[in-house]
Formats: sequence, C-alpha cells, structure tokens
Amino acid sequence: MGLYEKYEFPHMYTSPELDAATKKLVEHAGKNKLILGIFLFGTARVGEFLEKGFTFISVGNDLHHVLTQAGAYVNDMESTAKEKGKNWKRRPTALF
Repeated sequence: MGLYEKYEFPHMYTSPELDAATKKLVEHAGKNKLILGIFLFGTARVGEFLEKGFTFISVGNDLHHVLTQAGAYVNDMESTAKEKGKNWKRRPTALF
C-alpha cells in the first residue's frame, strides 16, 4: 500500500487508507462468515478491533512479552531498591 513511505512511523497504522482497507476486509469477512484476526503489540488498540468485529486478537509474541515484562520487573527492582535506600542499578543492555 506504500504507507511506510507516505507516513512517518507509527502513523501508517492509523492512516485513512489502512482504515478503508480494514473496513473492506471486515465487510468481506462478514459476507463469507470468516473469523477476523489481527496481531498487535500490546493492548492499546484491542477495543478498536473488537468494535470492528475482530474475534481473534494476538497481543504480542513470546519475545515481546519477555522483553516488556523483563523491563517492567527491572523497573520494579529499581523502584523497590530506591524505596529501601539501596543502590541497585541495572547493567547496560540492548534489550530493554
């Protein structure tokens, strides 16, 4: 569709062109009694796709979950250490 060239990231995902294509997909899936599914990273847009009629929604993959949850745990460790007056710091990593 050329959206990556036309829009700055991440605006291609909410572009009018993609919205029109999604509406067409929903319409044809309904006519053909097909299950609509989508792969998302996280839950920010789940409600939007539920309203559009999607019933299979993936909210990430194993790597996404490991990295986001590991980052959350490290943030919790730092916060807890600070609350306890300790100096616990993460080591530099490219992962999170």
